[in-house]
Amino acid sequence: MASFGTRLKEERERRKISLDEISASTKISTRLLHALEDDHFELLPGGIFNKGFIRAYAQYLGLDEEQMIAEYLEASGIVPVEGKSEDTIVPALAEFRAEADHNGKPGLQWGLFAVLLLIAALAFAVWGVYSRQTGTAGKQHLPNSAVAIPSPVSSASTSSAESSRPTMTPVSTTADDGAPRLIGGSSTPASSPPAIVLRINAREDSWVSITADGKRVLQDTLTASAGKSVQAAKEITLRAGNIAALDLEWNGKKLPPQGSEGDVMTLSFDANGWHVVPKPPPAPESQNP
Repeated sequence: MASFGTRLKEERERRKISLDEISASTKISTRLLHALEDDHFELLPGGIFNKGFIRAYAQYLGLDEEQMIAEYLEASGIVPVEGKSEDTIVPALAEFRAEADHNGKPGLQWGLFAVLLLIAALAFAVWGVYSRQTGTAGKQHLPNSAVAIPSPVSSASTSSAESSRPTMTPVSTTADDGAPRLIGGSSTPASSPPAIVLRINAREDSWVSITADGKRVLQDTLTASAGKSVQAAKEITLRAGNIAALDLEWNGKKLPPQGSEGDVMTLSFDANGWHVVPKPPPAPESQNP
């Protein structure tokens, strides 16, 4: 018994119809038509497109389309699934082919049409996932003007720690600049600014030693045009080998020149001001009895 593809070829040749004629009418490439007649079903796109090819081929030759599809399924070993959605797409393929013939425009290759259908399906799926995620995120997000304030909660069954804890109730209120304002409740206090800020600018080279809150932060030579800024909470001590070569600024206030050129001097700065640290008295010389 002749194979499925051989029977198609014999019917075509008996009607003296060439593959080029079928290809021009159905927009199916001759390569795929040859594969169909040679029973090389693995070279076809597969699925609903194979059935669409056979339906178009049989329609052009005047054969029973459903019978040809049934014989193809049997020859290829494909068991049809009842109610499969692909059967509803075949008429759309046929309609697309008929519209292309009617307009007299060259139709798309069936393989290209398959890719377009796949892209459309993927785009629809991605859009559905994105829409669900966007809706969920919108429900969980409070408006910019919604801020939280504590409201007291009293309950006999709660512990003292839980009853003293405020619950946060969203309200709509903004500050004068349009930014959300937190009303009530406690917030983390901002770190306090340093109590002492000392700025040192060297006009000439000078050796310096600086301690801040008892910790040495610098012991080196400040070269001409170099600068140093030191911050502390309680005290800054500056000892300089050429104090007259330094311009000093304490908490934004410029200090008058200190000492003379080449003078070694120690200055102490705190939140209230500054003062010169007296030189320690020289050690007494030991006297021989």
